[in-house]
Amino acid sequence: MNLTQRRSLIDPTAPSSIQQQCAWLGLHRSAYYYKPVPAPAEDLVLMRLLDEQYMQSPQYGYRKMQLALAEKGY
Repeated sequence: MNLTQRRSLIDPTAPSSIQQQCAWLGLHRSAYYYKPVPAPAEDLVLMRLLDEQYMQSPQYGYRKMQLALAEKGY
């Protein structure tokens, strides 16, 4: 079962604790309570630019990548 399916099996109103239910399902409690947060649009743009630059020159390290982004105005 995937994570979403296992999360849906946990019943907070059940007599057994959430901790125990998570243990039975092999699920960490933090995974049960985690709510995903969408990435900001600006971060997505930067990641796309970094991916494009990496495809052109995979030998660049973080310093060259920073300079490449600076040349593009970021």
